[in-house]
Amino acid sequence: MTPIERIRQQFQDALENLEAHAVLERLKQDLPSLSLRELGEILKSPMARSVGSLPARELLAAAANPRAKA
Repeated sequence: MTPIERIRQQFQDALENLEAHAVLERLKQDLPSLSLRELGEILKSPMARSVGSLPARELLAAAANPRAKA
């Protein structure tokens, strides 16, 4: 991998991490007011691809303890 390719990959990885964090935080904030149907629709959407490999406990822990900060 050339230095340019490595930098591009690092940049892409950083963007993906930022996107996943933003989606997860939004879901944590909205989870108490979402129905299971709405949550399912969101999780099937292209936006949620970035969090598809995260364990469900990441989201469910926020629901169980709404005062916890990530």
